[in-house]
Amino acid sequence: MSLKEQLLKNKAQNLQNQFEVSTQQARLSYQLGDESDADVEVNYDYLYEPFIHEYADLQLKLDNGTSKSPAYDRQKVKEITESVNVIKNALENVMSNTEIWSTAVIMAGNQGGIDLMGTPSSRYKAISILGDFLKGIIRIVAVDDDINKLAWEVYTTEGDFVERMFLSKINKLSETQNMFVTIPDVRAQNIDFKKTSNEIFETQPLGDQQVLTGGVTESYRKIDKNGDLELITKPVRGNIVQDFYTIDKEAIGNSLQFNTEMKAISSGILGDNDGAIAFNNNILSTVTDYFLTPSLALTFKDQEKFKEDYKTWFLEKEVGKIFPFGEARQKEIEITQEEKEEAVAVDKQAQEEMV
Repeated sequence: MSLKEQLLKNKAQNLQNQFEVSTQQARLSYQLGDESDADVEVNYDYLYEPFIHEYADLQLKLDNGTSKSPAYDRQKVKEITESVNVIKNALENVMSNTEIWSTAVIMAGNQGGIDLMGTPSSRYKAISILGDFLKGIIRIVAVDDDINKLAWEVYTTEGDFVERMFLSKINKLSETQNMFVTIPDVRAQNIDFKKTSNEIFETQPLGDQQVLTGGVTESYRKIDKNGDLELITKPVRGNIVQDFYTIDKEAIGNSLQFNTEMKAISSGILGDNDGAIAFNNNILSTVTDYFLTPSLALTFKDQEKFKEDYKTWFLEKEVGKIFPFGEARQKEIEITQEEKEEAVAVDKQAQEEMV
């Protein structure tokens, strides 16, 4: 299976996960009296029962001076005590992640949204269950009976394993980033570039502001072989037609300001390796059909291609192909030769009758 096929398959699975979340949320208002779907609390007592006994035994030996290895036993007591903070911090970190998650899911696959291509479908479902967006089962375990290896094991309501998340890793990751990757949002930067590039993009006054029309200035409109403005006439409604000029994207792509600003915006995206990959796979690929492997560091060659692909994407998606020119008008009715001859004959007959 190619990288593209893998990513598209993962996207399809995540969309199915989101459909399950939406289906559950849609049912909530109709199930207010149904207790069968009550949340199942995580059983922390079950986790700590053996460690409480171990803690009491170790502490007693330390207090009585009967410990054969005081340093080791003190460390074990400390680990058991500190594990409570590990759980507390993990709960806080998951809560902060799920708050961001709920907003990012709305924009999933778009700028500012969840990376549908690269986010493992198991992670998508696990966070949905942890955030109570989707019903499931959460168990707390000490892997290998080691208090330093606390983990949440997430299951579906049917008992199918979804994902294991080590609490220490969640806490470590949350120091610098979220538990999931979002697609960088540069929509505002793209609009700002257009607004400040009034020698390329046409603006018009609206109140005390200049707003973009969607068109371009004269220098960036295509010219035909005779040196005239290249116009296309299209019907708009009924017998009304409109002229459109063609936007010269090649000329825009060759302009110094365009290249300078595109490099600045794309370089900013590349400051976040995972975010750049997400942007490429979810956004740029809609034009380039080129994909990057999630979680791998981008090489210099990858980064240079990203910058060029960003320009290609911008010209395709952020710049129109044609724009209205002049006012709409009635379509000129073409008269056939037969109609002309018939009109001449009628006119001749009328003249003869007058004589």
